[in-house]
Amino acid sequence: MADMYEMASAFLAAIDTDWQRHINAVGPCLHQPHPARDPYESLVRAIAYQQLHAKAGDAILGRLVELFPGQAFPRPQQILATEVEQLRACGFSASKIATIQGIAQATLDGVVPDYPTARAMGDETLIERLTSLRGVGRWTVEMLLIYSLERMDIL
Repeated sequence: MADMYEMASAFLAAIDTDWQRHINAVGPCLHQPHPARDPYESLVRAIAYQQLHAKAGDAILGRLVELFPGQAFPRPQQILATEVEQLRACGFSASKIATIQGIAQATLDGVVPDYPTARAMGDETLIERLTSLRGVGRWTVEMLLIYSLERMDIL
């Protein structure tokens, strides 16, 4: 993966002097993908972090995961069965609760695909499908494409 980042940096730096200055100022790519994270989990995590500092998002997700001991991440059925007050206590706003519940239901309904299905789908098809969900925008789906599905050509 590091070679791909080096090749991409060299390509962008060769476009023009503005890109070259930017690449030099930013330094090497520190991109940390989470391959094989299913789209459901990726979307819920993205919603948790929206418009928040990373530490706040970490705390909210930590409290959510603590509601379900022994699991890495709650399943859609569990999100839907959790009382709104419990989700609020994790730090989710009413709007984010509605969104993550919608993502959970859409996962059960097959709108949010599993990982193998998402891997087989084209970028625009997946973007169109997932942006139909309340609170899920193009940028959120593009982050899923980059970080979970390891598609590096989203820029």
